Amino acid sequence: MGRPRQAILSPEKIYRAALELVDEFGDFTLPGLARRLSVSPSSIYHHVQGRPEIINGIRSVIGSDALAAGDFFTAGPDWQDRAAAWARSYRRALGQHAKAIPLLVGEAVTDTATLEIYEHLAAVLVEQGFAADDVVVAVTVLDSFLLGSALDMASPELAWLADPDAQPALHGAFAGASLKGRRSDIGFEAGVTAIIAHLGTLLPQH
Repeated sequence: MGRPRQAILSPEKIYRAALELVDEFGDFTLPGLARRLSVSPSSIYHHVQGRPEIINGIRSVIGSDALAAGDFFTAGPDWQDRAAAWARSYRRALGQHAKAIPLLVGEAVTDTATLEIYEHLAAVLVEQGFAADDVVVAVTVLDSFLLGSALDMASPELAWLADPDAQPALHGAFAGASLKGRRSDIGFEAGVTAIIAHLGTLLPQH
């Protein structure tokens, strides 16, 4: 029997299978990944070098899917609208794989798809006239905020089970709140609006 026309495995198949495991269980192991793919662990090493490469590949898969949605490039014309749309789009993409976030933050970003996502944000800021230091700060604070908000998307709507006697202020606020939408979404919009408003104060005044 001749060899199959296509290899059973590819790096992307490995990355996507690992992401499936992370979505289900919060992590992956090489033996578990091999079982998911119905191959031997040694077969995986023919395509990837190990866990760090797979984690970076997971990031690349999420980034590629986010870019394919096209939402990063539709907002405008103001830089504030474009930055907010960037944050919403990336939060939505990461929120679909919230369990992967703790793995991703432990590795530097090197994959092309994710770098392209951040390049888009940096370009918006540079075009607007932000200084280099302020671009770094802006990218960092928006990234930090949307990562936390993406995690919050997976949290219960009632995320703080406060006792009316021990934590009366917190309990009373949640008991009396009547939010018009999901708590995490409303909190995200309030936060991203505040961040972008502050970033606007860093621009040189003409």
